[in-house]
Amino acid sequence: MRQARSVQRSRRRAVLGSVLITAAVVLTGCGDDEQPVRVGGPGVEASVGDMELRNIRLDNPPPGGYEVGSAALLGVAMVNTGDEEDQLVGVSGPDFTAVLVDENPATSNPAVTIPADQTVFTDGPEGPVLVLAGIDETLLSSEALPVTFTFERAGEVTVDAPVSAPLRLTLDRFLREQAAD
Repeated sequence: MRQARSVQRSRRRAVLGSVLITAAVVLTGCGDDEQPVRVGGPGVEASVGDMELRNIRLDNPPPGGYEVGSAALLGVAMVNTGDEEDQLVGVSGPDFTAVLVDENPATSNPAVTIPADQTVFTDGPEGPVLVLAGIDETLLSSEALPVTFTFERAGEVTVDAPVSAPLRLTLDRFLREQAAD
């Protein structure tokens, strides 16, 4: 019994150490001129035609959440599993007024090309940056905003994009769960 508890404590410490080391590496790697690496649970997934959308989420909100009229980074990995390139031609929703692509207004056509058999990340250093502007309600972590993605070939799909939780909340929740075991 005593040995089992010792093994269990050692495992908890190893997992906690791994989480803390990962967090430190991620936070250390973020410079002013680099895109920050997002840490946290996976976002929503969806598919339409040959397009798979993975880890759909809004970036961590500022303290107090996203206020009415603010803007949020929309993160998504768009995976084209088809044999032909496709293009993201629209991003819309009832609770925001515009979409900015790489800081340029593009409310009707973001024109993001996804090559055949490739993935495009909207929040990585190589991919486009999608920002939902003019959010018309206050949003807190873990709340969601409906977003419709429209592709030239694949079609249209609507998802509820959750607002990511800041890293600290994710670590706090992990520590509480470990203490409860």
